[in-house]
Amino acid sequence: MFYCEILSGIWIGDVEILLNTRFIEDNDINIIFNCTQTYNFPDIKTIQKIRLPFSPSFELQSDKDLLKNNKNKLCEYIKNNIEHNNILLCCYDGKTISPLIIALFIQKYSNLDKKSIYTILLSKDNTLKLWCDIDLFD
Repeated sequence: MFYCEILSGIWIGDVEILLNTRFIEDNDINIIFNCTQTYNFPDIKTIQKIRLPFSPSFELQSDKDLLKNNKNKLCEYIKNNIEHNNILLCCYDGKTISPLIIALFIQKYSNLDKKSIYTILLSKDNTLKLWCDIDLFD
């Protein structure tokens, strides 16, 4: 099981964390972005549940188009909710799609360049797979 708090109140994790209701309750998670096509949400009725149906490899053009077409709406949703909610972004391994979304969020609402953003993310966990250039989603 993998999970990591990237920004205050914003967590990333793998699909196994979706089964860990204790983690979700202990960290007062209110919103879950499930970035998988098939994994279920935890059975907690008080949580907002949002599915972003990315494929396991995130190599398909349709995955990149899905993120590009929804990036602004997704980042705005996080921005509008982060002050009063804790957010969990889950993807298959927790180390690819979820941190990419956080990188796009930081890029949109800060003056940091992408190298600084990647440095911040890798300082939280150096096993994150930041292989995708965030500039592809402009």
